Amino acid sequence: MMMTLSASTWLMSRIPGTKSRYTIEQCLSAMKAAGFDYADANLWSLGGRDAPLGQDNWLEWAENTRAFADSIRVSFRQTHGQTLSGQQWDDPNYADAEFVWAINYRCIEATRILGAQWMVMHPWNLPHDPLYSRQKAKEANFRYLAPYIEAAKKAGIGIAIENMVDFRGNRRRYCGGDPEELLELADAINDPSVGICIDTGHAHFSGIHVGSFIRMAGSRVKCTHISDNNRDGDRHLPPFMGSIDWADTMKAFADIGYTGDFSLELGSHNFPDSTRAPWCRFVHDLGEALLAMAK
Repeated sequence: MMMTLSASTWLMSRIPGTKSRYTIEQCLSAMKAAGFDYADANLWSLGGRDAPLGQDNWLEWAENTRAFADSIRVSFRQTHGQTLSGQQWDDPNYADAEFVWAINYRCIEATRILGAQWMVMHPWNLPHDPLYSRQKAKEANFRYLAPYIEAAKKAGIGIAIENMVDFRGNRRRYCGGDPEELLELADAINDPSVGICIDTGHAHFSGIHVGSFIRMAGSRVKCTHISDNNRDGDRHLPPFMGSIDWADTMKAFADIGYTGDFSLELGSHNFPDSTRAPWCRFVHDLGEALLAMAK
């Protein structure tokens, strides 16, 4: 069994020149027309206060999304849950923190409704401390992840913990620049419903050799986020537009026998609306070429 080609619904997010977003139906329709049969639901961007999962009718939205996806024969195998971003981790007064944690439970239920098997989560990050403690961060992640893992198991899905990048100014972030931290965390949780998500862009930007990381992770890998960069930022560039060794990366996926989603997580927020169809076709064809390299 081979990997399945997929892409994040982030592929079509905000409509250029406006504050509005494409609907998930618009995104899925464009992806299907481009040749995609699988999609990775980016519930993070769909979980804000003004977004579908933040509304009272969120369950109806999830059910309608599943029905629409079924009608055009697009399936979900993985999703991306809600989380804090950037400096929000360090802000003890961040007003929406409790909202974010609550919405993530909705993301779990939405993942179940959509028919996906895995939801990707970012690991917990301790607020800024002048002295980084790997042990303290690990213990904090046990406490943070435990209720979500339990909720996910009840929903019949798994949690895939994503490798991150260190913060600006070379400040350590748990499961960031040290790949062994993520593997150690997954092994310590020791639950078949918990795996990891390999983000190729995060790994490369962190100075980690992507192919070696994949081989080190082995059967723990349940999901992917695929993008490229030149180690100058988490750019979410299409593969071959950065400096990742894609020949070795694809061989590494083949070496570990990975059969989950090969999910392209690419940014396109500034592209004119008229380019959306060719953009989606380009991403699909690029993905197919990459999968051929893994054979």
